[in-house]
Amino acid sequence: MKIVIDSTTDLSKELIEKYHIDVIPLRVLIDEREYMDKETITVEEVYESMKKGICPKTSLPSPQRLYDQFNRYASQGIDFIYDSFSSKLSGTYQAACQIIEELKKEFPRVKMAAIDTLSGSIAAGLIALQGAKLAEIGTSFERIMKISLDCIKYIEHVFTIDDLNWLLKGGRISKKSAIIGSALNIKPILDVKNGEMKVIKKIRGRKKALEAVVNIVEERIKSFPNQIIGIAHADDFETALEIKDMLIEKLGHNKNIIIEKIGSVLGSHLGIGGVGVFFFNREPECYINEL
Repeated sequence: MKIVIDSTTDLSKELIEKYHIDVIPLRVLIDEREYMDKETITVEEVYESMKKGICPKTSLPSPQRLYDQFNRYASQGIDFIYDSFSSKLSGTYQAACQIIEELKKEFPRVKMAAIDTLSGSIAAGLIALQGAKLAEIGTSFERIMKISLDCIKYIEHVFTIDDLNWLLKGGRISKKSAIIGSALNIKPILDVKNGEMKVIKKIRGRKKALEAVVNIVEERIKSFPNQIIGIAHADDFETALEIKDMLIEKLGHNKNIIIEKIGSVLGSHLGIGGVGVFFFNREPECYINEL
């Protein structure tokens, strides 16, 4: 049984290797040159380009890469689940579904599925991680599917962005809002509902914005406090550590907090300096709380 993710899922290399998770890269285009995300270009190199004013473009994985990967499992009789980046933000899920439907005709005995996590970054990672841990202990394909779908219902993303110009470039706010917001030092607070990013608050000042993020996490996590929490940052490790300390103080939660850099694809849209917290607002039917 195999759990597969794509490169938008910001799990550490150590966790990916520990739980034998396979990764399919999306594509990143910089100065008209195409790269395989996290394979032929690093996240750090993408951020360096952004600091020079370059706005990277991204696209779904090569259909051939998806086919080759899935066909490799199917031809060996290996069941697999692909936890995909949100279908509202990428065409990856739809492409994977089409390939899987074709492979099912050729390999009807192999269990295979693509799951739309309606998530990104460590949020999708937390969903995939539970699936990979369950696979490791021999849980059935059907039960992993059920628990994964539960996890998707309960996943939360709460984050803030430092530079409004990246939201403007992505078409998520108007030019007028970006100019006024920057002048007033407004920091938007965003979350994800049904796979789409939405601005839920506008806070004046960085410190107050971080406090608002932590307060929202405290409210939404209260029915399931003892879990793995993810923090992702867009090339701002110091702020991620600051958020971690604030969470520990607020929640008394001092273990199983993972910090990773937001990957090339989401980083290209959110810009330098964003930071987010990812967690479940309710305990799934089965949950393994060890890293």
